Amino acid sequence: MTAANTTDYGNDVIRLLTQQHMLYKQLNELAQKQTDLVAGGDPEMLLRILAGRQKLIDRITQIDRELEPIRSDWSRISASLPAAQRQEAADLVEEVQSLLGAILERDARDTQSLSNQKQQVETKIQSASVGKRMHHAYGQSNTAGQSRLFDSHMQ
Repeated sequence: MTAANTTDYGNDVIRLLTQQHMLYKQLNELAQKQTDLVAGGDPEMLLRILAGRQKLIDRITQIDRELEPIRSDWSRISASLPAAQRQEAADLVEEVQSLLGAILERDARDTQSLSNQKQQVETKIQSASVGKRMHHAYGQSNTAGQSRLFDSHMQ
């Protein structure tokens, strides 16, 4: 590979990594909005955010496919790149890894929060159901008692 080819190849690698980085930044922004919506309880908007995240993930997956041959031979490819491109690529990869870690942590917290909310709703439903049964049972026994009392006074 000539120096010009190496630089061109390096530019392609940097272009893909830059696109990937940009998409992860957008994904991180949507993940933050998702967290706000999970806390705020707006399910319709949450579904829109999730759909937007899925579109970004689909684009990231396409770029990952393009990067796979580069990743599998990174040692050789990296060694052939000019130092500036090698450093830029390493910085982009590091930033993407950092963003991915933050997104995964936020998603884990959101999942736990949604699970807690679900449990609270289930508890409220169960309490309401028990209360309704108790009210119904009390109402029946009270009504029966009133009838007997009414009947005994009538006699």
